[in-house]
Amino acid sequence: MHNQPKKYIITGAPGTGKTTLINLLKDTIPCMDEVSRRVIINEQENNSNGMPWEDINRFTELVFKLTSKELLNVSTQVCDRSLLDLEAYLTVANKPIPKYLQEFPYKEVYHKKVFFAPTWFDIYCKDAQRLQEFEYCLTLEKALLEQYTKKGFEIIMLPKTSAVIRTKLILEAMI
Repeated sequence: MHNQPKKYIITGAPGTGKTTLINLLKDTIPCMDEVSRRVIINEQENNSNGMPWEDINRFTELVFKLTSKELLNVSTQVCDRSLLDLEAYLTVANKPIPKYLQEFPYKEVYHKKVFFAPTWFDIYCKDAQRLQEFEYCLTLEKALLEQYTKKGFEIIMLPKTSAVIRTKLILEAMI
């Protein structure tokens, strides 16, 4: 994994437009879809409890395993979230950060520039995999910013504007 080009991250709290951006970017560059949503869907379909609002430790482990495998895809250039997001979720839940996350080589795998989609009330909506209240999203946003800053990433705050303009800004910043 260490010899690969570093992957860019689009992060932010739930419901901030990350998936919309990834779907637009896919027309231009290879992207990795959000792993956590796929894990939640799979857990729901199997009547299991690996969701952040149920067994966050199981959820973290499942997302870590699947993400670690998918990060090996050399062509991927942009990721919908990163493993560092798990540390923010665990911090908000007052849970310890597992050793495998503490020791993960974030700087070697991910690009220093991180695109951050801010919490945005006007576009936020709950769905079957997004059960969090808006207030929780604000708390998680703060934890995400702290985790990324603490690890030395450069936060590029995306403006609250159309997805097309946001996508153009991301592509320009990647050059």
